[in-house]
Amino acid sequence: MFNRSIILLWLGHVISHAGDSIYQIALPWLVLELTGSKSITSLIAVSAYLPAVLFSLPAGVIADRFPRKQVMIFSDAVRMLLVGLLVAFLIKGGEQPFLIGALAFAVSSFASLFYPARDALIPSLVSKNRLTAANAFISTSGQFAHLAGPVMAGLLVAWVGLIHLFTIDAVTFGASMVCIALITASKQRRPAGDSRPSHFADLIAGLKHVTRENRTMGLLLLLTAINNIFIMGPAVLGIPIFVREVLQLDFAAYAAIEAFMAGGMLTGSFLLWRFGRGMNPSLVLLVGMVIDGLTYSILYWIDSFSATKALIFLHGIGIPMITISRTTIVQMVVPDVYRGRVFSMVNLSVIGLTALSSGLVGPLAEVIPISTVFLLMGIGAALCGVFGLSHKKLMSLVEK
Repeated sequence: MFNRSIILLWLGHVISHAGDSIYQIALPWLVLELTGSKSITSLIAVSAYLPAVLFSLPAGVIADRFPRKQVMIFSDAVRMLLVGLLVAFLIKGGEQPFLIGALAFAVSSFASLFYPARDALIPSLVSKNRLTAANAFISTSGQFAHLAGPVMAGLLVAWVGLIHLFTIDAVTFGASMVCIALITASKQRRPAGDSRPSHFADLIAGLKHVTRENRTMGLLLLLTAINNIFIMGPAVLGIPIFVREVLQLDFAAYAAIEAFMAGGMLTGSFLLWRFGRGMNPSLVLLVGMVIDGLTYSILYWIDSFSATKALIFLHGIGIPMITISRTTIVQMVVPDVYRGRVFSMVNLSVIGLTALSSGLVGPLAEVIPISTVFLLMGIGAALCGVFGLSHKKLMSLVEK
């Protein structure tokens, strides 16, 4: 059984991630509803993910220089305020995509602080041999939330309206802040010596760690970035377009599909929690990439709601195979003094590349069918996994 701090972190995540999942599916639907433009929706999606490109690396420096709990609480507090401002703007009749995009950009900017600090904090909460189980357990918080969030969104949209789905998201940040404040963690390690390098010097030191001292980790980050170019745009923007154009269904159907994906993610997390100890995390990660890509490619031949839900469930199983294993690898291989910075690079390669991927999917969907977009992008994602499986150093990264 996990200790009190891990359980508190899990509980805060269940609540806040439920709100986030509602926000993430409501935002593109809101913009599609207001504008009817896939290209504008694509640009809004880019604005929501671009901050990871701009701020992830500085966020990693902050996670290594300042108490990680306080960084997480600050991130939640500012995001609660900003989502509240978005609600006020929409209630007053605001419909300008530029302002919606600007607020989405600001929310994501402060989110970039949270996840490097959280992932770097976990090794101070549990022993090394419990890291995979702890990461899987924390991951289930997101899966539970993303299972409940879309279902809640589908039910609540008829009761409170699309705008107040964002109000619910704002409230959940407060619950997360309380849970994080109650966590007890061991003291954060600091570099030896009395003098503190500048923030820029810290940033350069982190980059040198993955480009010179541990090049295989740098290769893993590069492969993660390339894989997410193929996978994240279809996930964020492709699915709502697929629901509208191929299935010709409504927001409730979109929410149900997202819930099936969350159910697959929860299943994958449970399997890793139960059986992942002793498995090679590199193997699990790379097989997950192959599963993710192949399941998206198969959407090319799918045009029924039930088949889409089944396939998306299988797709969801592959997601924690990637995310949990990658987190465990970083926690086991990277020294504590660099851990926040390396997790910020992971955040950059995941969330940051989502901006690029979303920016590609919208214009592509204007000129070719969305099913074809899924086919091409899915093949590219699967090939990333195949490449990794053939690379000996990547396969033995944790064994070094």
